[in-house]
Amino acid sequence: MSGQMEILHLRGPLTIKTITNARDIVQVYLQESASLSRSLIIDIDGNADIDLTLPQLLLSARHTAERAGVTIALNKPADGNFLAVLQRAGLLCGDRQQDSFWLEGKAA
Repeated sequence: MSGQMEILHLRGPLTIKTITNARDIVQVYLQESASLSRSLIIDIDGNADIDLTLPQLLLSARHTAERAGVTIALNKPADGNFLAVLQRAGLLCGDRQQDSFWLEGKAA
């Protein structure tokens, strides 16, 4: 990666009713990031209306990004409704390394 990054701002609601649109946007940004050899930083409004489909989308995006050689990260730790969804879904295991994608925010 060249050190440059693409920033994707995902604004709510991010629920089952809207996740298809969010998925399409994430796919475009992943393709662009791969073609430009850039990292993808995702900015999520933690207080938006969020359900389990958002973490599912992000998990899928991480796998896709890995296969494409793209680094993907959240711009800040999950908070608000987003954090609550992660906790209710059991996606936080208490292991710092495994939870780092959700809780550390890697934006420069």
